[in-house]
Amino acid sequence: MSNPEYLIIGGGGHAAALAEILIKQNKSILGVVAPNILAGNAIFDTVKHYSQDDDVLRFAVDKVLLVNGIGAMPRQTLRKKVYTRFSELGYTFATVIADSALVSDYALLAKGVQIMNNAVINIGSEIGENTIINTSVSVDHDCTIGAHSHLAPGTTLSGQVKVESNVHIATGSSIINNVTIGCNTIIGVGANITKSIPKYSIAYGAHSIIKGLGE
Repeated sequence: MSNPEYLIIGGGGHAAALAEILIKQNKSILGVVAPNILAGNAIFDTVKHYSQDDDVLRFAVDKVLLVNGIGAMPRQTLRKKVYTRFSELGYTFATVIADSALVSDYALLAKGVQIMNNAVINIGSEIGENTIINTSVSVDHDCTIGAHSHLAPGTTLSGQVKVESNVHIATGSSIINNVTIGCNTIIGVGANITKSIPKYSIAYGAHSIIKGLGE
């Protein structure tokens, strides 16, 4: 598709961050599809607003690239459902890579992958479709990240880590080399993972201890 135009689905913070990346890259944004604009008003004020998912169908599949601006939260499936629906209808989801990200020429990114600001993807790594590699994530050599996963800001993966599909790795987590994170698993905030985690698990990170003043 030469000189594609972009249609963003979602009106929250993740959608706004993606819109800013595209604008900095001089990409043409046709509109944003969301019931309400919840963030990024400074950007979306100048972008046409469509309020219904079916408004996507106004655009021919060979004339537009979709951008999945729906954020990824643990055990919430809306992002995946939107991606699956419109992919099955023949639409293509754009792969978005921030200019500040460092992605090896020898890494493989599937369609719909989003690499956010200051993320690093090293040689030999493979990222599955519709996966978010969020701000300042570090993915070292020869890692495999499955489809529909989310590596939240500040996540660090050492080499040869395998993350299966539908995994949520929360902010600031660290995973040592040569471990596997099973599908549909949640890794909690700040967790340090030193062994493989089976599918459908929750690995809890550090918990804050909060005391009132004077206690």
